[in-house]
Amino acid sequence: MCRWYSFNFNISWDAQERPKTWVDIFIIDTIVREVILQKKSEILLWRIHRRWARDVHGHELTFDCFTNEEAASEVEKTIRDSHAFEVLHERGGLVNGLKVIPGETDTRGLTYKENWPESLKKAWPYYINGCCEMFLHLIDALRGGNNVPADISEAEQYYTRVNNELVQIWQHYGSDSFFHHVSGIFGYEPLYAQPRTLLVF
Repeated sequence: MCRWYSFNFNISWDAQERPKTWVDIFIIDTIVREVILQKKSEILLWRIHRRWARDVHGHELTFDCFTNEEAASEVEKTIRDSHAFEVLHERGGLVNGLKVIPGETDTRGLTYKENWPESLKKAWPYYINGCCEMFLHLIDALRGGNNVPADISEAEQYYTRVNNELVQIWQHYGSDSFFHHVSGIFGYEPLYAQPRTLLVF
């Protein structure tokens, strides 16, 4: 039986510092990429989620997979055995290592908006899966085929640059490349954005 499995990376975040957002990209480009390359045929759906706030969760990257128990165990092993995870763990980049949380057996279990209609809950996991695949390809394109630096200090500089370029793409081209084209799929009908004002992208 398949269910959602959340693989949570709690990233160290000192009280007086900004979050190390480059670590997210490092994990996605190395650990998540390795899992997808090895286990894609056994993972029906997946997504990544980044967040940082001064609360109990702090700075957290979550890699969600909808798969069976055996495959989830193999995903966990792949993560723990990866060089990137070992380096982060040894250098204090992660708090409490890796947390694995089994979730619901319904693909809709990933959606957290109770007010969404059932049709949207069923379809949305496929949408976010595609977005995350695109994000992985975008990171790869920005890397330009270069190898991941072996030294963590070099990796910080390298992935800080990649993260900054991702931010630039989002800020300067996100409206056209993402919002506009999704709007086109829905026939350019206006929508209620936050705050709830009727807009056309």
